[in-house]
Amino acid sequence: MEINAGRLWNRLQELGKIGVDPHGGITRWTFTEEDMQARDWLADQMKQAGLSVREDPVGNVIGTYNPADSLEAPVLSGSHFDTVRCGGIFDGCLGLLAALEAAQTLKENNVMLKRPLMVIGYRDEEGNRFSSGMVGSKVVTGKADDADFLAQDATGITIGEAMKQRGYHPEDYKQGRIDPIHASVELHIEQGKVLEQANCPVGIVEGIPYLRFYEVTLSGCSGHAGATPMNDRQDPVVAMTKWIQKITALASQQPYTVATVGNIQTFPGSTNVICDHVTFSLDIRSLKEHHINDCLAAMKPLEAELESAGIGVSCQLRHILYGLACDERLKTDLEHIMTQRRISYQRLMSGAGHDSQNFKDVCPCAMIFVRSQHGYSHRKEEYSTPQDCAAGAQALLDLLAQLTME
Repeated sequence: MEINAGRLWNRLQELGKIGVDPHGGITRWTFTEEDMQARDWLADQMKQAGLSVREDPVGNVIGTYNPADSLEAPVLSGSHFDTVRCGGIFDGCLGLLAALEAAQTLKENNVMLKRPLMVIGYRDEEGNRFSSGMVGSKVVTGKADDADFLAQDATGITIGEAMKQRGYHPEDYKQGRIDPIHASVELHIEQGKVLEQANCPVGIVEGIPYLRFYEVTLSGCSGHAGATPMNDRQDPVVAMTKWIQKITALASQQPYTVATVGNIQTFPGSTNVICDHVTFSLDIRSLKEHHINDCLAAMKPLEAELESAGIGVSCQLRHILYGLACDERLKTDLEHIMTQRRISYQRLMSGAGHDSQNFKDVCPCAMIFVRSQHGYSHRKEEYSTPQDCAAGAQALLDLLAQLTME
């Protein structure tokens, strides 16, 4: 079976017309008018593809192909259709529409599946409006709780209230859980340059990394910038440079591990004053949680050295996200599919979070990445070629066909 590459591309362009902002990007924040227009368009496309369509209590759009009326655990595929501010047309939407294309191709070929295939458009993955995120996939996997519906937007409206304003029933969110689930497969653009640099149109995702966000404070001794000799200083800024160089070097030595310092604040922050203390962020991610622990443990000798020189060190954990290791059997199956289809591929880690990570400990999960031109994403210039999109969608179809016949 072959997907209809032209139909997939045309749908991408059509959906990309909803929510065009004055800057030329796409802005579809969850439960806004633009988001609801996209919901209506998606439901209509699912119906045209011959799927039965429904929405769950929180607004996830679910199209099902189940020709045998099977009661077996379903296979799930899809992604989100909300966007960041001034985003592109591929993030989330490509994976969702590729899943729709796969389901429509199976139906057009009259494939009698042994278990249902559910195409799901997840709500609020990006989390931009309510500073939350992934509530739709949390509901489907049974990982949502009451607190998820209390997050507020800039006007004080909670996500639960926004759902009710659009006719949904967040108080019934537990009814949105799908259990059991046979497997979940999500296609997504890479959002980085790994595939482009490897000259591969698609990638097989090893997993989504564990993430820890720390606030690090180094404390020294303030003084006059001109009157304090260099050999009589406890300057936390100098200590900070050593600390950052060390943690980034350690991360580079571990597989699938990255460390980023994205925010730095100095106090008192005057040009002619040696700092009293400096506070900075540490975003550290790895496919294996113990690699994060290894990096942090290896920082201890340097921290002891700094403290002996009069620099206080405080490292406070502020946020944590648990990662997902994609299923080994499904990754091997994808390798066989790529080889048979003569599609060049590479295994790689997902640097970003995705709805798929909520399937950890729920069911076997796989992800397929499609090459992003220049690594662009979360911006209007985001682009993947029609050929690359088609290659990823074909691999997705082949895997879904296999899983739904098990």
